[in-house]
Parts: sequence; structure tokens; C-alpha cells
Amino acid sequence: MTKPVIVFNDDPKYFLVSYYDNDDVNRKKALESAWNTFKRYDPALGRHHQIWTRLTNPNLEVVVDHYFPSNSTPGKYRVETFIPAVHSNTRRAIFTVTHGVSQTYEQISEDTTMVVVDMSELHDVWHTLGEYYLDPKQNPVIGKVRQYDISLEDPPKEASYGPVRWVPLFVSPDKKNRFDAPVGTKDERNAVFPNGRGSYGRYPIWVGSWFDANPFLNWYTYGFHTGADLNLPGVSSADKGKDIYTIGDGVVTFAGSAGSWGNIIVIEHQNALVTLPNGTQRKQNIYSRYGHVDDRINVRKGQFVKRGQNIGYIGLAANQVSGWHLHFDICYTDLLKTRPAHWPNLDAIRALRWSGRDREYRTFSGTQSGVFREVINNYVDPLRFISDNHN
Repeated sequence: MTKPVIVFNDDPKYFLVSYYDNDDVNRKKALESAWNTFKRYDPALGRHHQIWTRLTNPNLEVVVDHYFPSNSTPGKYRVETFIPAVHSNTRRAIFTVTHGVSQTYEQISEDTTMVVVDMSELHDVWHTLGEYYLDPKQNPVIGKVRQYDISLEDPPKEASYGPVRWVPLFVSPDKKNRFDAPVGTKDERNAVFPNGRGSYGRYPIWVGSWFDANPFLNWYTYGFHTGADLNLPGVSSADKGKDIYTIGDGVVTFAGSAGSWGNIIVIEHQNALVTLPNGTQRKQNIYSRYGHVDDRINVRKGQFVKRGQNIGYIGLAANQVSGWHLHFDICYTDLLKTRPAHWPNLDAIRALRWSGRDREYRTFSGTQSGVFREVINNYVDPLRFISDNHN
């Protein structure tokens, strides 16, 4: 996956501050003196950023521009800015993103989208300003992110001006991404993927001794299974605390507590070969989900991760005292981006289970069919997926 393009506040080429001072030297000095700067740690990138901050005011006095580097590849990008947890309490920080230009005679007008951000609700995270197709080779202003100091808040609030990044949502057609199993030793993950040909009892083996105790589309207590439950043989605690690895390069879209799941991690990956339910194949973005992670989560939302990176350790579902395993699934829609804890029609499944109705009952069959469609319309067989993208 192509890494994000980032412009920091100490970049002399792509970072620019402009003042509305009417060419008054003393006025400009006064506006410059209103800045405060500090360093803030970014848990997603694991580094400190230089942050600028000043009070908002009702009259436009300052604009801050982060320019999209002109050598960047044209394509679709998600544009984001880093919002620190301190010195950042304005509810109306105003940004514009330039995504095109219009030219009439000798006049060039920027095509922009305005975004208003409530910084008071954000704490040391990268916040999206939208997704845009950007081609900086058309004009140097394309991709520019401008932040304004103007706001009608009374009394004035603090606004932060942090780095800006452009996250590519595309890949080169020539690039081939490899995906590995999320468990096992390094040698096991690097080896030829066994395609489930081996078995532990009646369960397919993935890597080493890891087997899938609940394969894709298996009908069980909670409906049709969306992925794989990866286990080691032996006692229930054989998997406890074992390492979990990201299957490929990607960006973390969720990491944390998710209700009855316990903790989960969701990662977005690019350029994956997906076999659709109708049997056709295509390259696209996918989301990998790692369920029942213990509290030692090693990644944060917005973090770029590499294939084989340790992201956490196997734990339990919420309120459970046994049954350690890794739930792992692959979503080929953007469902997990907006609903990371999604599970297909769980309320209906629970109602049927408690009703005591059997499989011959029409309501049961209809509900079962609906759950099946919901699964295959969003998830693919993770065993097939790793096989297609590894070997």
C-alpha cells in the first residue's frame, strides 16, 4: 500500500502562513506574536508533531496553507488533519480543500469544499476532511488544505493548526500485494499457504497447528459465521495471549472495545484480489477484522501498519472466562468502516433460538436465508482470500 503523503508545520516548501495585515509591518508583527507552538505526541504515527495554536476571532486575519506536493501521484485521496487533545477547543474550525481549478480568460478560480470541524470532541487523532480525486500536476493549488482563524465564537476559543496528510485510496495497477495468515510463526506465515487441505479432526488447518474451529458460512448459535475462529489444539487456553499479526499493509480504521466482542481491530487494505459470491474476481480495497483481542492493543486508529506487524494478542469475548480464539474475517464492502462491530441480524437469530422453532418452520427458513444473504453480500471466505493473495 502506498504510504500517506504528509506535510508538517516545519516544511519550508509546502507549509505557508499568510496574514491580512494591509502591508502594515507593525500589524503583521502583532499577528505573528499571537501564535503559540508546542509538541504533541501522535499515537498513530509514534512521533511528536509541532502544533501551532491561536485564538479564533470574528475578523479574518490569518490563513494557514498545507500544499499537496506536486510530485504526488494523481488519484483519489482521503485528506486528514491531526487534532491534538489540548489547546484545541473551538467548535467551528473552518477548512477548505482545493480539488480542482476553473479558468476563464486569465482568471483562475479554485474549486473548493468547505469543512467545519468541532475540535473540542477530538483528541490526538487524524480527522478526515473528505475524499477527493486530486491531480496536482494540473495546478499547484490542487490538494491544498487551507485553515482559517475566523469564528464568531464568543468568547474566543483555541484553534490548533497541525500537520495535514493525504491518504491514497488507490494502488498502481502493476503493484501486487501479498497477504498472510494473522497467526503463526514468521516461518509459518511465510510458507506456502496450505489452502485448508490439512485438517485437525474435521477442521481445516491454516498455518502450523492453527486450525479453524468455525469455518466461513458455518451455521451455529449466532447464525452463519462471517469468517474463521482460529485455534491451537489442546486446552481452551492454548491460544491465550498469542500474537496477532496484520495480514497485509494497511491503515487501522478501528481499534478498541466493541460491546460483546470485547476488543476488535479493523484494518483497511488496498489492491486485494477478491473472489465474489458469483465466482468472478477483481482487485479492490478490503477490511480485515480481528476479534476478541485482549487489552494489549498495539495500534491506534489512523495508524499505517505493515504486513506481519504485531497488532495485539488473543483474548476473550466480553464477559467470558474461557474460549480463547481469534475471530478473523474479511469484508469486501465498506461496512466495517462505519460499523466495525457489525454482526448479521443477531437479534433475529436470538429470537429464533429462544422461540424453539426448528428448521422446518417457514419463519426460521426465511430468517436463515436473510442472514445468509447479508453475510455473502459483505464477507468472503477468509481461507480462500489468504490463499488467493498469498501463494
